[in-house]
Amino acid sequence: MNVTTIALVVFVLARRIRGEAVPQPKKLFLLPVVVCILGLQHVAHTRMNAVDLTVVAVGAAVSLGLGLLRGRMDKLSEMNGSPWVSWGAASVVVLVVNVVAKLALDGVGVLAGGSTAALSSSILLSLGLTLLGEAAVVWMRSAASLPGATRSAGQYGGVVPGPSRPTRRPPIR
Repeated sequence: MNVTTIALVVFVLARRIRGEAVPQPKKLFLLPVVVCILGLQHVAHTRMNAVDLTVVAVGAAVSLGLGLLRGRMDKLSEMNGSPWVSWGAASVVVLVVNVVAKLALDGVGVLAGGSTAALSSSILLSLGLTLLGEAAVVWMRSAASLPGATRSAGQYGGVVPGPSRPTRRPPIR
């Protein structure tokens, strides 16, 4: 794993655990798509045999599936009128399971005749796919919680009105 990958993982972890407003779809999907493209470039520039291709494909499917699951586990709330997402303990556990599954698949792949260089080149692809799966679910969940969408009983669906007059205080003398 190179320094860029480690820095990217730390950046994503810090943002998600702290929590952040759910951005517009373009911004929500930008990082996962860029990471997937970088990951595909790493994989495309690596010589692979059949075992490597199989392990990378299975690892990609597992990462995408666990990303979808993590998107479901993320805490989604409303802050200042916009959707807010943060990771709870369940989201962190799913991320750890994803990392362990990737390492186990790569280990099995090496034992089955795959090359370590080829299998380790798919780390960014796996990270991008797990982020993409999470972003898709968070986007769908946040879109369903916007005003005008169908809400279950007990959920607030209106907009808090602003003050009818300016809220300036008189100067202090």
